[in-house]
Amino acid sequence: MLTVAPSKLDLRFKQLRTLSESSIRSMVRSLEKRGQLTPVVVASDGPRLVLIDGFKRQRAAEILGLSSLMVITLPSEGALAKAHMYLLNRKNGFSMIEEAMLIRELVEVDGFMQVDVAAMLERHKSWVSRRLEIMRRLCPQIVEDLRLGLIPPGSALSLARLPQSNQADLCSTIQTHKLQTKECNLLIDLWCKAKDPEARKFLIKFPKKAMELACKDDGDRLDPRIPAQACRWLKTVRALERVAAALRLKSKHDIGTLDEQVHEILCGALDQTDSECQQALSAARQVLSSTACTPACALHADRCQHAQSEVSK
Repeated sequence: MLTVAPSKLDLRFKQLRTLSESSIRSMVRSLEKRGQLTPVVVASDGPRLVLIDGFKRQRAAEILGLSSLMVITLPSEGALAKAHMYLLNRKNGFSMIEEAMLIRELVEVDGFMQVDVAAMLERHKSWVSRRLEIMRRLCPQIVEDLRLGLIPPGSALSLARLPQSNQADLCSTIQTHKLQTKECNLLIDLWCKAKDPEARKFLIKFPKKAMELACKDDGDRLDPRIPAQACRWLKTVRALERVAAALRLKSKHDIGTLDEQVHEILCGALDQTDSECQQALSAARQVLSSTACTPACALHADRCQHAQSEVSK
C-alpha cells in the first residue's frame, strides 16, 4: 500500500474507460463526505505507476485538490495490466463499449489473437469476436462520443447496426434530445424499420414524438409518423397491394389448357375476389373521407388508390 499524488499517476489507459460527468460528480461528493474508502489499483512500469482501476477517484481527487491517494500495486504490466482493468471491474460494471475498446486494443495494438484475448479475459472467443465486430462497425467519432459519455454506452450495439454514413445523424439526435439507452435503442430500431426517407427524417427531427407513437403499438411499425391504429390499417392495405402484384405476375404465365369445370371454378373465384376487393377498397375510402385531411391520411389514400389499380389490372 502506497500514497501517491493524483497527478503523479500514469493515465495511459484512460482512453479505455468511459467517464461521464455525472459519475465524476457523484465520486466528488463521495470523497467529500466519506473520504477514500478503497485504494486505486496501479501496475508498476519502472518508475511509473500506471493506473488500471480507479479513474473516477483519481479525477475526483484532482478536482478536490487532494494531495494523495491510497494505491495498491499489482505485479502486472503491458497487456496483462490492460486485462486486469476488465477482471477487476466486470462484477461492478464494465460497459459493452469499454469491453469492445479493450479488446480492440489487445488485438490491434498489442497483436494478440482473439483466442488469446479470450483466455486473458476469461471469456469465450465468440464473446471477444462479437465485441471486436462492434468496434469495427462504429465510426471513430461515435467511439469517441461513447468514450466521453456524450451518448449512453448501452447504445453502442444499436448504433453498430447502422451504416456508418448514418451514424452521425442518429448520434446528433441522441445528444440533442438527451435520450437514454432504452430510448436510443427504440429510436434506432424504428429507423431501421422505416424505409421511407421522409419517415426517417421525421425520426431524426421528432424522435420523442415518433417513440410516443411507437409505444402505443405492439407490432412492427411501417412509418413512425402514423398512429398505431392507422398503422395497422396501412399494413392491411399494403398486404393487399402485394397480393395484387403477385397475382398480376402469375397471370403473365400460361396456366395450361383447362376443361370446362375447372375454368368455371377459377372464373367464379376471380369474380368473388373482385367483388370482395371492390367492397373492401370502397369501405377504406369511406374511412379516409370521414377523417381530417392530414398528410398521413393522404398517404393512406394514395396507397389505397394504388392497390385498387393493381386489383383492376
